[in-house]
Amino acid sequence: MSGVVKSPEPEESPRAGRDPDQPVRSRRRQPVQARSRETVERILDAAAVLLEDGGVEAVTTRAIAERAGITAPSLYRFFADREQILDALMEQHLERLRASLSEDEAGWSPASLAELVGRELDSFVAYFQAHPNAARLWLDGRVSPTVRAEVLRSQRLTAERLHDLAVAAGLADPQTDPLVFVMAVELGDRILDLAFRERRDPDPDVIRHGRIALAAYLEAALRP
Repeated sequence: MSGVVKSPEPEESPRAGRDPDQPVRSRRRQPVQARSRETVERILDAAAVLLEDGGVEAVTTRAIAERAGITAPSLYRFFADREQILDALMEQHLERLRASLSEDEAGWSPASLAELVGRELDSFVAYFQAHPNAARLWLDGRVSPTVRAEVLRSQRLTAERLHDLAVAAGLADPQTDPLVFVMAVELGDRILDLAFRERRDPDPDVIRHGRIALAAYLEAALRP
């Protein structure tokens, strides 16, 4: 993954004494009025633009407030710190990504393991291409314990979904060790990281070789 970048603002440092694998879930104010909801959307949109333009290190509460055209106190009415903003943005992307994956997989029965992993990889690539800030948040944002925990949780769910798809298609035994698909997802994550590293569009050669590597791994791991 990308190198660790420390946040330049003290209030945005990870909370001390907290399990780094657990996402931040401190209560934040939920917008009720239309004007408040608009402010929250402006904050999240500003954070997304900063991610696309400068990466995670560019996302600070000060920069977000300036980009959104609001004062710092207005930002802190809804978000205690940068962690909560990144958390909310990641939740937003995960919801959209899950909907996109569900649509891609609707009524689909892969005919081979190569098709299974290739299509899954293509779905992630398509989402990251359409939402460059999601790619930066997913791949570079793990300097944030919140984002890291959300990504790990999503990867566990992806491994379970791939297992179920493979079993339903007759490509894997129901008793297959779950670790097989956990490994496949982790390998896929590294492929995405390399393909999108310092790029808005993925390296096609990395994706091509990645598909070969993922299919070869699963075929070997699932061989009777």
